[in-house]
Amino acid sequence: MKRYLSLLLSALLLLTLFSACGGTKRTGETPESQRDPVEEYHFTRENLPRLDGSTSTAPLAVAMCAELLGESPEAVEELVQFNKTTTAYFNLLDGYADLLIIGEANEDVLAHKEELGFEWEKQPFATDAFVFVVNEDNPVDSITVEQAKKIYTGEIANWKQLGGEDRPIIALQRNAEAGSQTLMEKLVMQGTPMIEAPKDYIVATMGQLMEAVRSYDGSPGAIGYSVYYYAEEMKMAQGLKLLKLEGVEPTPDTIRSETYPLVNPKYVVIPADAAEDAPNRAMFNWLLSEAGQTVVAKEGYVSILDVGTYPKTAPTVGTRLREGYMGDLLPSDSYGELIPYAGFRLMDDWPSDTGCLYGLMTRDGMAVTDAVYASAERAQYFDGGLWKTLPLLVLRRGEENTSGEGFSTRLAVAAADGSWITPFRYNIVTATREGLLLFSGETLTVMEPDGGISQTLTRMEMGVSEEEWAGMKENLRWGEGIGGRRAGDFFSIGWVQDDKYEKVVCYSLATHERVEMTYDTFLDLAGLGGDYEEPTYPIEDAWPVHDRVRGDGAPYLLYIAEYGEAGSTTRYYRMDGTPLPELTQTGGNWYQRINVVGGLVEVLDLNAASYYDLDTMECVFRTFLGYEAD
Repeated sequence: MKRYLSLLLSALLLLTLFSACGGTKRTGETPESQRDPVEEYHFTRENLPRLDGSTSTAPLAVAMCAELLGESPEAVEELVQFNKTTTAYFNLLDGYADLLIIGEANEDVLAHKEELGFEWEKQPFATDAFVFVVNEDNPVDSITVEQAKKIYTGEIANWKQLGGEDRPIIALQRNAEAGSQTLMEKLVMQGTPMIEAPKDYIVATMGQLMEAVRSYDGSPGAIGYSVYYYAEEMKMAQGLKLLKLEGVEPTPDTIRSETYPLVNPKYVVIPADAAEDAPNRAMFNWLLSEAGQTVVAKEGYVSILDVGTYPKTAPTVGTRLREGYMGDLLPSDSYGELIPYAGFRLMDDWPSDTGCLYGLMTRDGMAVTDAVYASAERAQYFDGGLWKTLPLLVLRRGEENTSGEGFSTRLAVAAADGSWITPFRYNIVTATREGLLLFSGETLTVMEPDGGISQTLTRMEMGVSEEEWAGMKENLRWGEGIGGRRAGDFFSIGWVQDDKYEKVVCYSLATHERVEMTYDTFLDLAGLGGDYEEPTYPIEDAWPVHDRVRGDGAPYLLYIAEYGEAGSTTRYYRMDGTPLPELTQTGGNWYQRINVVGGLVEVLDLNAASYYDLDTMECVFRTFLGYEAD
């Protein structure tokens, strides 16, 4: 009954215009025949096989359908609605699917297959690797498979036993239903029970695992496991590293050649009795051909055939500045306004309210970096009742170390047009109309709105105590308190220590003296005083969606959320009240977000990020987010 309910929910989700679908491709073996299987079979919407598979392979299915039908990816999104791995296998066994693009089957699936006497034809079309992940500050670089096994039986409990620091090993695990947990038990434990883990050592999503490895208990003592495709992408922004196994680093070459010891395939699966001229067998053969393998590789997976290397975040709509990995912003005067784009989804609430890693693109949809930033935002400040922005981008790789043992250098500032960028030397930033205050260690850097550095001051030079300095950074880190904020030529150190909380201790950037002023005076200098006038909109009870890049003065959207017995419906309008029915969202899922960024409408779904011109609603950029929900 649960499988039928899943199918019903999938059908309902198709009513949403921007359903999750994308392009994630993998490879297989070239058939003996050198003829392209596509040339032997003409696919149409009417004869297209019923597809299903892992959530993470839905983007590949969209790319395949687009290629085989000769349509755009956005036009074929409605044809792909994937369930999770186990449900997809059951759908094939029970006759509700014709072809799967999928990972390993678990014991429940194999038992049902045996019960039915079902035979399938199953071939790998891409190779992934099972990897172990640690904090980048952990000095251990390599372990053996046997050592990994002993870590998870409890025989090895301290990094000192592996040549590292005298520090307990925090061996994190995945939940029993996770695909990576199945792989851990199959490839590493091989029947040996894992040590019973404390509840907080077991994490439910891959993004949560990466975050826990990065920062569990504030030390580099944790270890976790994942698959190469996700771990390699996530480590760019999160301060992680992949361990070598048996001295071999996981790379596309070592994975494809299987010199890396723990590899696992992704499969294409059809019923074994599928006729030679059946659509599902034709698609099966095509995916294993050179043409299909090229589609797979372009989506960033390690193809079984060596058909070339392609970037992981290649957009399905839009272009790239160059081929190959684009991990750094290369300054140029030719970009124009740069806009953050979502390129990889981690989880629902980290590292930002969208849970995505971000890259940078031009206004017309050309990616100039891959999705390597935990966040990429225009510097914003509140002034006169409005959110305004500076011509500065704040880029973040990971987060500051909150263990109390110092701070990582994770923040950089770039010109909004990409013409310059600082090193990643800062930890915390606060913005006002006068510019930025940038904190790093015990140093404060004062940056003007045009990016010029006007002052660099140490805590000692300013006469700020260690306790006051820590309090300012704590206030800024959690977005509360008064410390560390600028107002005109002053920035606040904290409250005057009395019971009234009416005065603020400030440092004058002009005279380099400590002064006291009333809180109201400080607010007036910061542009936060005065009465607030509630705006009115042409749609009654509507709320605005302001432009995150250009601020409150730029064109925006309005929305109204309606709640009923059937769930929630959110309707969108232009700022003049014109309806935009194509943006209507139903269901209220956490991953469905609509924002305005730089004159573009950003539509985030589970596995896709699409960017539409606000004036024409033409899609200028789309990338798939590679989310593994299993």
